[in-house]
Amino acid sequence: MNGFLGELGKKLAERWVALLALPGLLFLAAAAAAHTLGWVDALDLARLRARVEEWAAEPVLRSVGGGALTVAAVLAGSVAAGLVAAGLGRLLSRLWNLPGRRPPASWLAGARRRRSRRAKSEADDPAATARQVGAAIARADRVSLVQAERPTWIGDRLHACRVRVETSYGLDLDAAWPRLWLLLPDTARTEILAARQAYDASARLMGWALLHLLLTAWWWPAALIAAATGVTAWSRARASVAAFADLVESAVDLYGRELATRLGHAVRDDGPLTVAEGEAITTTTRKSRWDPDSPLAD
Repeated sequence: MNGFLGELGKKLAERWVALLALPGLLFLAAAAAAHTLGWVDALDLARLRARVEEWAAEPVLRSVGGGALTVAAVLAGSVAAGLVAAGLGRLLSRLWNLPGRRPPASWLAGARRRRSRRAKSEADDPAATARQVGAAIARADRVSLVQAERPTWIGDRLHACRVRVETSYGLDLDAAWPRLWLLLPDTARTEILAARQAYDASARLMGWALLHLLLTAWWWPAALIAAATGVTAWSRARASVAAFADLVESAVDLYGRELATRLGHAVRDDGPLTVAEGEAITTTTRKSRWDPDSPLAD
């Protein structure tokens, strides 16, 4: 047991260093450079080196107690910055998934909807050649796999997952997913969790980009760091959310009939889940008093 607890503590410490401490230390280094150099001498490495040597020569750092306190303060600062970045990441994750009912999100959603409809109309043009139709379909799918309704690509990709499942199977994914999750094998759960964790990590990385963007007020190279970090975070977020949505849809495709069986609904011996079977699952899992087919209907 002691060995297990020790190994668990080691893994938690490694994860803590990777998620909070190390990125936080890099941010503190950028903050120190911003404080020392400013805008005018932003790239004066000699001045930065001289300032670091002055800090290192401080009497308080030469004592054991002073050095320990300094290390503790730096680690605390890095962890605090990491917590702020994680909080910003969670906020951004929510913003990326806004439904877009109110301005300014509704303006972005409207622009994406018009792009989606325009590409769809081009693909449906009877006078278009096969090559033009293929290009229009590709453009429409790049905007959204169904008609765009959300302010961001990420929001529309997750929205498309729900729409495609409901249209194909009559299944309310939000209501059925907790039950379906309990039926999935460990391998499927691992893949889905890995995709979700990658998405969370990309949102957290975008939080670091915002923190570095704040340093731009004192040190212009921070804008380059923020831009590179932000582009990387957005690219990873799109890739991870696409993988997550594909895996969720795949779970419904592969295990939807098993869920219907476990819930006591009669299903065919073969073939995919039917719309009638999906609607029966939805009625059972929603348990809504507003559904006339539900036993809880008023």
